[in-house]
Amino acid sequence: MIYAFRLLSAAFSIYSLMCAARIVLTWIPGAAESGVGRFLAAVCDPFLNFFRVGWLRFGAMDFSPLLALSVLSVGTYVMQNLSKGGRVTLGSLLALLIQVSWSIASAILLFFIILLVVRLIVYLTGGDRSSQLWAQIDASLNPFVYSITKFFSGGRPVVYKNALILSIVMILLLRVFGQFVVNGLTSLCSLIPF
Repeated sequence: MIYAFRLLSAAFSIYSLMCAARIVLTWIPGAAESGVGRFLAAVCDPFLNFFRVGWLRFGAMDFSPLLALSVLSVGTYVMQNLSKGGRVTLGSLLALLIQVSWSIASAILLFFIILLVVRLIVYLTGGDRSSQLWAQIDASLNPFVYSITKFFSGGRPVVYKNALILSIVMILLLRVFGQFVVNGLTSLCSLIPF
């Protein structure tokens, strides 16, 4: 039975790598239409498409592949643990689900922090004048930025530069506070005896 779990663990790992390669190939123009790209699309797209949910889409940005890769990561962990003769307890499974969920949220928050910082720099240097790229990025960012500033400004108008700065600070604080909460929750889960 241990060998079956090892085989399943290896299969989960290999499939995770294939899905990650498929995701990266979609970012490279023309690579998805290559022979390897078509093969990976045929093998991976049914699984990846299962996780395409609206709440992981922000404008033109789709973070649903993070959820798909996280599910594969959980499967790999469970199979590795079982292959080592260990057992999967409710507490360890809950702790893992909390950590994986936080990893997804944290990666999305980090992406937004980086994007907001770059946007702020471009805004301050004036490099965004009549640029289609920044217009598209703003279309994705502005609902997010203005919902944060609206919450803290009481609905009063805020200068765009200040809205960007406030959004960066709030997301940074959310990441730090979230990590403390996740650490506390996973510690509590480890106390579950079964």
